Amino acid sequence: MEERIKSIYNECWKIYKQYLETRDMAEWNRNMLQVKERYGGKPDVVNLLLWHSINVQALHDRKEE
Repeated sequence: MEERIKSIYNECWKIYKQYLETRDMAEWNRNMLQVKERYGGKPDVVNLLLWHSINVQALHDRKEE
């Protein structure tokens, strides 16, 4: 189980870094859905993606100001 969480976290980190390079929210959303599907949409992956999404959305909103 610990390896699964580590793997999910690493995927989240990867798509987060991609977002920082492109600032493309649509790309973030597509990548996030791919990660969710890759790990079966189970609560552990959904919760981690939501946690990251809150931060990405906050960054995106700041950029829009």
